Amino acid sequence: SPRTTRRARPQRVARELEQCRRQPRARGVPQEWLEECPAGVLAAMGLLKVLFVTATTLCACFVAMVAVGVVVMKDAVQAEYAALWTPLKHLDVDGFTGGPAPFLRQLQVVATERLTGADQFPLEESLTKTQALEWVASPSVDGLRVTRAAQPGSKTLLDNVDGAKALVVGTIRMGFGHHRIAYAMSSWGAGAQKKELPGGVYFHDLLSIESPEARLIHDTDALYRKSSKLATEVGGPFELLHGFLTSSGDATSLRSTALVGARLAPLMRGLPKKAPVVATHTLVALAAAAAGAERILNLVIDNHPQWFVVAPGALNLVQGPRNYYGFLQKFEAGGVEPAEADKRVALAGHWIPKAMVEGIEKDCDRRIRRAKLPATKAPRRVLVPVGGAGAQKKFITELFVEAAPLCRSGHVQLVLNAGDHADMKAALLEVAASLGFTEKSGDLAIVHDHAGVVALGETFAKGDKAGAKVTILAFTDYFAAVAATDVLVPSIDVLACKPSELAFYPVPKLMIRRVGDHEAFSASRANELGDGTAEVRTVPDAVLYLKRFVASAEPLATMNAMIKRHDAWGAYSGCKNALQLARA
Repeated sequence: SPRTTRRARPQRVARELEQCRRQPRARGVPQEWLEECPAGVLAAMGLLKVLFVTATTLCACFVAMVAVGVVVMKDAVQAEYAALWTPLKHLDVDGFTGGPAPFLRQLQVVATERLTGADQFPLEESLTKTQALEWVASPSVDGLRVTRAAQPGSKTLLDNVDGAKALVVGTIRMGFGHHRIAYAMSSWGAGAQKKELPGGVYFHDLLSIESPEARLIHDTDALYRKSSKLATEVGGPFELLHGFLTSSGDATSLRSTALVGARLAPLMRGLPKKAPVVATHTLVALAAAAAGAERILNLVIDNHPQWFVVAPGALNLVQGPRNYYGFLQKFEAGGVEPAEADKRVALAGHWIPKAMVEGIEKDCDRRIRRAKLPATKAPRRVLVPVGGAGAQKKFITELFVEAAPLCRSGHVQLVLNAGDHADMKAALLEVAASLGFTEKSGDLAIVHDHAGVVALGETFAKGDKAGAKVTILAFTDYFAAVAATDVLVPSIDVLACKPSELAFYPVPKLMIRRVGDHEAFSASRANELGDGTAEVRTVPDAVLYLKRFVASAEPLATMNAMIKRHDAWGAYSGCKNALQLARA
């Protein structure tokens, strides 16, 4: 009975302790220790042993139950997994990645469907549904047309556009990176529109189209933003987990991404027929492929070959040789012939706006001239942009504090771009006030809109010392937040940024702490090309670089010389090459 068991437990513990006394060497416990040890401690040790045995037994039972559950569910999971891919056979993800998924990977895909809420969107319906679209002239970029959900009685339906004479640049507003690349690509399309693209260039942001599918994207983006902020503000295990999730994209991650992309197909089916689609987000390329688009180019981000950044059914264009050879190796390891692999991936160059590429030589010559002047006559202009997830507040505010003496002495002009993040703006203004930088004294300038950013660039062009010691950029408009960095790059000396898409820009770069391990390889790309530093993980090391830029012309002069050299062979002409391929 339970009462008898409770009485017997102390007796069993006592017997075990007596056995331990008789065989101290076998147990690894000295006899002298046992003789001197209080009886209460020995009893506690015996109780701990009982608890340990009980816990391990329970764990073993739990593992066994899970294993039995998996075996029981196996047929159901495999059937559900097969049903998911039946309407998507034309994507042939298994053939693309080199083979079918084993059962545990199938289970992972099915579980991800439930966790993300994608299973709430029936695939058969997504592959037949069409969201009608119309276009309006972009209020920000000349010659660009922006898509949106069609209004009743619309006279600009995309169904009426001759796709053979048009170009669609598809993107998703997740952070700033994908949008920045999309605007860069659009700048080349708009520049060629009259001659090559009379049907127009269409900026197609899936998140801006009010629909259930857009809300699915929004929820995914919200999770990424939270993860990024935890990684940078808290660090430790959160940074390790975020780094792992962003750098270990295997074939299973592509399968889950492709299934989400297929749910977005309704947002692609209303585009002009036969129009080439240039995607700056994998989900857009996958959605276009699921919708049956004939010509898809996927502009691959980063410098780290992961399955979920490429898309079956598209020509995947990469920025550098690490991604190029990495993906070729993945394809060929899966049994794909080299000739076929070349149809899936190609090396294009960096994704840079047209005006920035065309001004490289002039801008680099001006920076070299300024670098050779004493910093008291030409303060080093350093632009520090915040990423789209707003996940660098701690690092950037600390950098502001430590760089303040260089600003006060007139050796550095700091431009801090808070983007459209209200919390970052508040933090930077608070730090500025604590450091004594005020608008009244003329030491601080605050810019709120796109026109102000353009005016700031013109101010910098007027003289080597023109502008405030510290400028804070803070916006409520998303376009202004994204475009500010592109507008100011030609007139600054250093871009101090995390190794995101900005790591590929033709400007001397101080690579500050990354957000996600996948970004480390982008910093390596800049460092190897010689147009950027290695990644700097701490604020003191970042300030040391600023002091080097002040003390010597050599670092900045060398970086600018390397930019001019790489421009000569087309390193920064990725969007130009993508446009040519889209029109081929």
